[in-house]
Amino acid sequence: MEGNHFGSDSQKIHGKQPFSDVAEGSKYKSFIDDLHALDIMGAKSGNRFEPQASMTQGEFADALLRAHGWYGVPWTIDSTKRQMLTGLPSFDPNAIITRQTAAVMIQNLKELKPASKVQLSGQTDASAVEAVTALVSQGVIDPDTTVQADGSVDFRSNQPLLRQEAAALLDKAFGHYALPLPIK
Repeated sequence: MEGNHFGSDSQKIHGKQPFSDVAEGSKYKSFIDDLHALDIMGAKSGNRFEPQASMTQGEFADALLRAHGWYGVPWTIDSTKRQMLTGLPSFDPNAIITRQTAAVMIQNLKELKPASKVQLSGQTDASAVEAVTALVSQGVIDPDTTVQADGSVDFRSNQPLLRQEAAALLDKAFGHYALPLPIK
């Protein structure tokens, strides 16, 4: 048989009940709904997403591996985990994750390069500047990250990453867009 043979790895999504604590008008709702439909991030407890809750490094790592898509291929998990954690000063699955640590982990898997020159404001550790710059320049930011009047961007690098922010970063980084499905 001649020609190229391409396979497809698509995931069937099912309509799910919306989370009881994510407001209809939330600027994070579409990101949360996308990742929920694809089983990348689910409820924290019951039918509550707890969008303002922080995440541990372990929780984020699990969601990142699911977003990356290789968690279903057993022989790649260990190497993908090693790649994800490259360059981190430490990894403690029970510690609260900062926004800059999440940026490094995403950048390690996505291997993003800066698309434009970005001036960061605020405090970002030297070990995370490249990753934060790459994400910001590629538009992988949450809705609350804005460009300042002087053109700089404060990624709020040392702040804890909230669940709603994680949903936005992962959805934007990996392009997970689920069409709205009617709930039955």
